[in-house]
Amino acid sequence: MILFNKFLLLLLPALLFGCASSDEPTNQFDAELYSGKPIDTLTSDDPPLNEKEAIMRGDIALRDNNIDLALYEYIRSLSFPEKEFHDKTLFTIGQIHSSRGNYALAEKAYLAALDFNPAHTEVLEQLGVLYTKQRRTDEGRSYFFKAINADQVRLKSSETIKNYQALNQSEVASLKVDSMSPALAYMGIGVLEDVDGKHQIAQEYFKKSLTIDKSSVKALLNMGYSHYMYGNYKEAYQYTRSALELDPNNEKAQNNLALIYLASGDIKKATNVFMRHMDTPEALNNVGYFLILQGKPDQAVPYLQQAIDKKSSYYKVANENLNRALAEVREMEQ
Repeated sequence: MILFNKFLLLLLPALLFGCASSDEPTNQFDAELYSGKPIDTLTSDDPPLNEKEAIMRGDIALRDNNIDLALYEYIRSLSFPEKEFHDKTLFTIGQIHSSRGNYALAEKAYLAALDFNPAHTEVLEQLGVLYTKQRRTDEGRSYFFKAINADQVRLKSSETIKNYQALNQSEVASLKVDSMSPALAYMGIGVLEDVDGKHQIAQEYFKKSLTIDKSSVKALLNMGYSHYMYGNYKEAYQYTRSALELDPNNEKAQNNLALIYLASGDIKKATNVFMRHMDTPEALNNVGYFLILQGKPDQAVPYLQQAIDKKSSYYKVANENLNRALAEVREMEQ
């Protein structure tokens, strides 16, 4: 959930102790950034007197989970001439739209925020996330790098990124980070490097994410899966187990652990892990399916047959996997 108190502590003292003078808004409500209930149904209160009051109202509405009213008040704050918090407000507007899947409006809000603060690290990072979700990976990668670059400037690092498409392993290792650095940007590029088969470089990015937040389950999972894809099963197991210690019910971590066991040849443990969060036929079908993907169709056959025998509703999917496994076994024998 969005952090509703992002501006609350900053603005509350000003509202309590500041002067009561008002600034006339420079324009009407910008409906282009709004999506929700009809605005005339949201509030009957008098209009806010200035930017800070409008933001404060938005903070309170967001705290109360009245998202449409929060969005309305934040957008109203943009009509005042002070513009002291416009970049932060537009960032929050973008987060609200992104959480609702309104990616076009989220993009519009984030890009508008950059007009007020081109080095806003969180905005750059979230644009990277947004574009990557939409499979616009080149744009996503570029904005992840821009976020990291802005952070290097903040940290007064001698390292700046000139190529927004790729860094080598030593260049990644030399980047400075602290607890305020953009962990999602490092993680996002790491995932993209993994997809491109550059696992060792990906792992350098995940190291940075874990330096920023050592208890990040997502970073631990990504690091573990990267090692799994690279064939480092011992390291893959260690990182995945660390993720499960932090989040024991994480199904993705459980599935990854099962895959690591399968790759290591411990089919019994893999089956047991799958059975923790799915019924027996589904677990057996999964074991067979992933054994096929790992190039072990002969080992997959008995598990797929058991899945079919135990539950008739699995006949179709398990039978398709079984036929695939048998066909690959025949190819191997030729």
